[in-house]
Amino acid sequence: MECVTTTSYSIVINGHYHGHFQGMRGLRQGFKIGTLPFRYLGIPVAAKRLCAADYSDLLNNMTKKVNSWPRNSLSYAGKIELIRSVLQGIECFWMSILPIPNCVVNSIDSICRKFVWPTKHPCIAWSSLCKPLADGGLGLKDLKAWNRALLAKTLWNIHSTKDSLWIKWVNHIYNCIGGVWNWDYKRDDSPLIKNILLIRDEIIRVDGTTAAAISRLHSWFGKSGGLSRVYDFFVHAKGRWPWKPILAKSYILPKHRFVLWLFAHSKLMTCDRLGFLSDQRCALCKVTDESVAHLFFRCEISKRLWDKVLDWLDMKKTMASSTSVLCAFRNFYKGNSMLARMRITALSATVYQVWNLRNRVMFDDEKMDIDVIFMKMKIHTFRCVPEAITLLL
Repeated sequence: MECVTTTSYSIVINGHYHGHFQGMRGLRQGFKIGTLPFRYLGIPVAAKRLCAADYSDLLNNMTKKVNSWPRNSLSYAGKIELIRSVLQGIECFWMSILPIPNCVVNSIDSICRKFVWPTKHPCIAWSSLCKPLADGGLGLKDLKAWNRALLAKTLWNIHSTKDSLWIKWVNHIYNCIGGVWNWDYKRDDSPLIKNILLIRDEIIRVDGTTAAAISRLHSWFGKSGGLSRVYDFFVHAKGRWPWKPILAKSYILPKHRFVLWLFAHSKLMTCDRLGFLSDQRCALCKVTDESVAHLFFRCEISKRLWDKVLDWLDMKKTMASSTSVLCAFRNFYKGNSMLARMRITALSATVYQVWNLRNRVMFDDEKMDIDVIFMKMKIHTFRCVPEAITLLL
């Protein structure tokens, strides 16, 4: 739009004349004069640093979602999947645009934690759930690392001068030789620009040179989406948890996987961890104080179930502790053969059924029938590994 006089304007697009109008009254007709801050696509836009109150819509939206779900009838595995697929999708939209303050991140974590663990003393820390599976977690997003990974995409857009109005404006304001890699911090820079430059500096620090950092960005975003690799970079995963090869199997039921994960961490809420109980004897045998080691490997009831499973699938290894279970499946029953999948499925089902039986006996006074439980496990195994039905023939 070119100004002809103080009260006369011509509309020019790509060098072509498209009309003419007079005066500021014509300029303002059909438009509303607004004030900052305002919201665009639900995201707050302000001329100064956003405060925690500006993120209230995000927190209220997540709280509304959580309150609409029947938390009392959902399993822990179901709650984890809802957080992974719904709540972290809501967060992703905001985090791809804005750097989220720590206080808001803590509030989001609190909403999710209370949804999964409706108690003041959860059996395992929320940070453990947010670790990658290879580090002993459940693969939920670490929000601080996820926010930085999403903003790294903005760094790439600025570097590659993406064809968008905002990117062109930023490159014009911070115009210098070398582009974004030579920008200097300014005191009045926006939090978004400051965070992008911090991400830039961290990548340079890890790779050693600016050229190596640019090459890394190209490997992340040059051809196809690389957000998972960017997230792994910022979350600093070590990948040393030995139970990961078993828990990563897709044919294990989510509820079995969750109980097996707690079992692997020795975090199941057995009686020895419930200090307020006066009677801490095992709910199954009623002889010895209950612990994870006793309930799964020393109790006569659970040992009978283990013996049936071991005989059925011809497993010679003695299951005496969680470590021995891990070693057996890593060294003797690894692979993707039909028999290996049956054994891993039976392992997860055995751990789940022992824990489920303990809870039903303790809270519902249910009678124990190992033969019925073993039959359920066999049926479940054949459902998870359908080709194993040939063994029956």
